[in-house]
Amino acid sequence: MNYKLNILTFLTVTAGVAQISFTNPDHGNVVSFQTKQIEPTNIEAEGSPYFDEKFKYGQILMNGEPKTAGNLRYNAVNSEIELQKGEKEYTAVLKRNYISARISNRLYKLYPYLDNSNDKTTRIGYFIPLNEGEVKLLYKPEKKLRRGRTASTNYDKSTPPRFIDISSYYIQKGDNPAERFYLRKGSFYDLLGKDKIKEFVKANKLKLNKEKDAIKVMQYINETTSAK
Repeated sequence: MNYKLNILTFLTVTAGVAQISFTNPDHGNVVSFQTKQIEPTNIEAEGSPYFDEKFKYGQILMNGEPKTAGNLRYNAVNSEIELQKGEKEYTAVLKRNYISARISNRLYKLYPYLDNSNDKTTRIGYFIPLNEGEVKLLYKPEKKLRRGRTASTNYDKSTPPRFIDISSYYIQKGDNPAERFYLRKGSFYDLLGKDKIKEFVKANKLKLNKEKDAIKVMQYINETTSAK
């Protein structure tokens, strides 16, 4: 995908959030976000790099405070927040830890995380935090483009490239890089301590492979820890 640098400015609001026009963002008293204008490409592939291709009303936040509003969507392949400028024009928000976005009431925020590779490289990516507190359960919406395959014989079948869902969950403790986490009982017991949550899980008949129940456990562990 080819990119060209562009400067996109947004109207700063001091009271509430103002709807702005990305086609005419030049106003006085502005906050500038350096972004890149994206040139759409015609990749012959099945599926989509988006979980929802439609731009939806959303907010850009700085240090957690809403500053601007407009039509946004999330690119799950490039891990980028895209902003609609015109009917066929859009840009990507510059990745900075103080800039986040809310789309359809879901917060997309940058967190450091450990790559699954053997070298455990610390990377930065967008996550959706599912709870507040010292220990957070984070959801990483993600897709990748799987290569296609050309038939080598008349008996083989060609398969086109396609976008596949590789979304996952992570746990972040304090300000440490988030680590990959699986929604299952054994993972929760290993991470949080079986003796700390077993009775709570049993009493509330929780299924730890369910996101909503996993969130309840995270809330419980944060409440009991802060109460000490």
